[in-house]
Amino acid sequence: MATMAGRSGSSISRDGEKSSEEEEEEEEEQSSKPWFVVPLLVCAVLAVSSAGAVTKLMVGAAPVANAGWRLQVTSLILLPGFIWQWLSLPIPDRQKVLLSVNLTIIGFSGIALALHFGLWVWSLEHTSLSHSLLFVSTPPIIVAAVACGIGQPLSKEEMLGVVVGMGGVVIVAAGSCTEHDSEVTLLGDLASFAAAAAFVVYISAGRHLRVWMPLYVYAFPVTAVAALLLSLAGQVLGGSSGQISAPFGWLRTDYLLPVLFLAVGPGFVGHTGLNAVLKYSSSLIVAMAVTLEPPIGTVIGWILHVTPLPGIWTCIGGFVLLLGTMWLNYVSEQQQKVSKENLPLDDGGVHRPLHSDCSV
Repeated sequence: MATMAGRSGSSISRDGEKSSEEEEEEEEEQSSKPWFVVPLLVCAVLAVSSAGAVTKLMVGAAPVANAGWRLQVTSLILLPGFIWQWLSLPIPDRQKVLLSVNLTIIGFSGIALALHFGLWVWSLEHTSLSHSLLFVSTPPIIVAAVACGIGQPLSKEEMLGVVVGMGGVVIVAAGSCTEHDSEVTLLGDLASFAAAAAFVVYISAGRHLRVWMPLYVYAFPVTAVAALLLSLAGQVLGGSSGQISAPFGWLRTDYLLPVLFLAVGPGFVGHTGLNAVLKYSSSLIVAMAVTLEPPIGTVIGWILHVTPLPGIWTCIGGFVLLLGTMWLNYVSEQQQKVSKENLPLDDGGVHRPLHSDCSV
């Protein structure tokens, strides 16, 4: 996150301008940024962008079970980090984690994460890859739209982002009727949009826990709960005729490598990499980079021959939708800076932007 300008009374001169010492300190911080930050950000974005295309390669896997397989392996990858951080926690913090209210929040967050992955993987079977990636990338728009719907005042800048983003959604949805894309269905688009809404619930449920709870102590149980729920749901719901829905179906030779890639690539390198980059870069930079996931993911899908290139209206609508999302991310970052400057120094409850909580 960006350095808080008002962290010290001596950092601002009496006429309201930063002192030369503060400016030199900020320049030194920028110049000391590790060399691996940019390559790591590029690798992380490429990793998360590949998830949809690789998932579509897993032909014959029941969608809900497929989502559970990925989270099973992701849980195994997160387990060593959980054990290490748990053993490092002071006893009072361990007891705090085990409070019923916190365990309830972890469970609720796991349910929301299961819905997010289950709905999104299901949408990949019922709409085009480009549509699925575009609609699942709308959490900032959903957050702002919900705030507006419940009467929370929005700034003109936020309203502009919502209008532009929803305009893009309308263009994408309406354009699919004229493009006659056989892959696109309204139900598939709605499932992807619902997956984005579930992600908002997931982030909201765990937001105040992540202020004080170590990453793996939070991420492992949430991911494990989601994996368990999806595996059970896969057994109950099954799949279409001939689809594999066994809880450990990923151990089959034709699914093992794709599932391992999804867990290690998008699951670990992607999201954990984004969290690592946030330590050295502004959350706005990370958010803007992640916004490139739909076009990059679509190109990867085209290269892997799992989807055709999108039509002109999908491209136009997608550009408008992502423009609205990027604008809302920018506005969110500016509001965060203002909030930080106006908060006392010992306030540990600063709400982070939606895009800064990448944990699975």
